[in-house]
Amino acid sequence: MKRYSTIVFASIIAVISIFSIVLLYQTLATFKKFFIDFQIQELSRFTKVIEKNLTPLDTSEIKNLKKILFQIDSLIDVRFTIIDSNGLVLIETRKNEAKLDNHLYRTEIQLALKNGEGFSTRYSKTMKADYIYFAKKMNLNNDTYVFLRTSVPMKNLNAFFANVQEKVIFTFLALFGSVMLISLFLSKRLTKPILELVDASKKVAEGDFSIQLDERGDSEISFLKHNFNEMVAEIRKNLQQVIQQRNFMNNLINALEQAVAIITKNKDIIFCNRYYKSLVLKNGESFDNIENENILNQLNEIINGRKDSTIEVQIGDKIFLSSVRTLEDTTQILHILYDISMIKKVENIKRDLVANVSHELRTPLTAIKGYIETLEEEIPCEQFKYIETIKKNTERIIYIVDDLLNLVSLEDANARLFVTEVNLCELVHQVVPTFKHKLEEKNLKIEVICEDDFPNINADAFRLEQVFINLIDNAIKYSEKGTIRIELRKVDDETVKIIISDEGIGIPKEHQERIFERFYTVDKSRSRKYGGTGLGLSIVKHIILLHDGNIQVESEEGKGTKFIIHLPVN
Repeated sequence: MKRYSTIVFASIIAVISIFSIVLLYQTLATFKKFFIDFQIQELSRFTKVIEKNLTPLDTSEIKNLKKILFQIDSLIDVRFTIIDSNGLVLIETRKNEAKLDNHLYRTEIQLALKNGEGFSTRYSKTMKADYIYFAKKMNLNNDTYVFLRTSVPMKNLNAFFANVQEKVIFTFLALFGSVMLISLFLSKRLTKPILELVDASKKVAEGDFSIQLDERGDSEISFLKHNFNEMVAEIRKNLQQVIQQRNFMNNLINALEQAVAIITKNKDIIFCNRYYKSLVLKNGESFDNIENENILNQLNEIINGRKDSTIEVQIGDKIFLSSVRTLEDTTQILHILYDISMIKKVENIKRDLVANVSHELRTPLTAIKGYIETLEEEIPCEQFKYIETIKKNTERIIYIVDDLLNLVSLEDANARLFVTEVNLCELVHQVVPTFKHKLEEKNLKIEVICEDDFPNINADAFRLEQVFINLIDNAIKYSEKGTIRIELRKVDDETVKIIISDEGIGIPKEHQERIFERFYTVDKSRSRKYGGTGLGLSIVKHIILLHDGNIQVESEEGKGTKFIIHLPVN
């Protein structure tokens, strides 16, 4: 890299050199022109002096002046030539005029013929040398005219000019050398603080923030150094804060019980904590070292443009919730693994407890119901109402136990669907008649709308029948008027939509997020009135999830409820 002082010095020298060459050339050219002009003025003076003595004469008399002109030539070293109007040389003080050719078309003669006077600097074929010429047109007595020409050789002027040129060039070289020394000094003085700033900024770029520049002086450079020192101090302060925050965040993230990583769309792992390394990247910090197939598939899906997702994965003997999210305003992916092994263990214990208790309760409850039915035939009529109450509550407990057993089987990790090709339109039409008496009791109507191009789907018909039964039964229970509608629509070639809506009492907004939880009821007294167990919607949701579908609820108090189900065709 070229030093700034070298560039400044070279620039100054280049400018001075160009200026000096131009100035030297102009000076020498001016000197030369001055000397030539001076010589021409001298020749003009000589010509005018001689002209005064020649004007009264005629051509024949002029020829007799040759001797006088020779004498003048020898005294002042000026060559004289007299030429007639036809270009014939009458007198020549340096050569035999009889041997000279016609001079009419010489440059200075043509100018004198046109303007009265003329001069030129040219090579003389007669004298074989460069000469300065001055010619003047002179009118004689007999109305004729001749040209009086004076000239001097250039060699005398050249010798003088060479001497002057030598002195001028020497003077310019001396000045140029002095300017070069001064420029070198000034360039180093000017660029020294700039080079200090360059060196200091280089050290800062390499991470050395201890640099401090000398701020003495009151020039702009001193002000710049002061600002540089303040900037470095501020950067040092901010960097220390960033390092502290980074160390804190690293310690915090490494202390988490969750495995955390940030991955780019190009499959580069730019950050991961220790737990992630030990859990997922056992053989090196590279995307290719992820061995778990479920995690790989999940990450590849979001890299290829799919939505954020959360799945359960098993690594070793532990179960994790694997969550992937695209970070806002970036193309980076946040991957977190939550250890839910203990939660799963507790869930399994609860499920086993519920299953065991439900199985244990079912047998005595069945026996109790049988004895109650026997008692109904034997007890007096006035005691019958007590038996009816016992029977009704016993049946309610049996329903709860059956629903619990059903829910336990759906929540089982090994739960399987018996998938066949199902015509949902026919399935709904088969379910609706079972509610005929309930609909008539409450004076309700039911309407089934099935699109003509609605496709058959691959699903478990028995489980979907449970879904329709639960949702239609809920719609009837919580409606006092209006129509229950079941709409089956095709979304696209891969998805169908089922909408079950009523015009009943509706669900308050604050309860809508929890209605699919087991045993959750909006109103306990209302649930007892209508015979609800709080398990029906939980069963519905589990069945839909087993089919890789989803279910949402839309409801408004006093205006009804709408359940929307999306199911894959395959």
